[in-house]
Amino acid sequence: MIASRVFKAPPRAGARNDMWKPTKPLLLLASGLAGCATAPPPYPVDLDARLSSYASSAACCDDPSGFVYAALPESGTVDLVIGQSSPAFEFQSGLSRFAAFRLPDSSAPFRIRVKSFFDGPESPDGSVFYPVLAMMDESFIVTRVSNLENLRLEQALATPGGETGLAVTAPFDPNISPERYLIVFTPAALLGAAPAERREGDVLTAPTMSWLESRGNGLVRPSPFGRISILVAPVAPPGPG
Repeated sequence: MIASRVFKAPPRAGARNDMWKPTKPLLLLASGLAGCATAPPPYPVDLDARLSSYASSAACCDDPSGFVYAALPESGTVDLVIGQSSPAFEFQSGLSRFAAFRLPDSSAPFRIRVKSFFDGPESPDGSVFYPVLAMMDESFIVTRVSNLENLRLEQALATPGGETGLAVTAPFDPNISPERYLIVFTPAALLGAAPAERREGDVLTAPTMSWLESRGNGLVRPSPFGRISILVAPVAPPGPG
């Protein structure tokens, strides 16, 4: 279970609650997923097999101070897999496999885009890891958490050589908020494993629940595992005038 000082909600005074701006509605209907064929995922192709593996997962740690954090570059792309060998943790929204990163040691603003690629055949038979982001300071106190409604659909043709997926972008300014860590995970409710009770700081807010209900069977099937690409890009200072 999460320690009381971790994933605390609401965020601390001064945290940038307004950094998560609404995006255009995410249309995950079968008609919206045309794109190039994808390579087989590096985990079971069968979604039921993935869910069975997920059901046997156990939390790696008591709190995020025990996570192993990989360093993100100041600029560039990191590709990874959240799969059967990834650690799991009991987040406020339930158990999830995750990836943990230390943010770049930069004094200038930057943005991070996290994209999760679709697996399997074309919708409605494919699946995807729905990424949620949590940012923490040096003391492992959560400063911001994204929600499912922050995700946007990125078609394969939008990026040269790319694949269709779900993406979320987070801005960072070290001069405003001293955030040090980034966690990528998915809400357990999507996998049929929501906590028995609602927890303070759960990412399944009222707007998110409404988002899920409004899409119903139009959602691409959620997966506990996924192929992820993380892009770190410096933010250019505004020009004169």
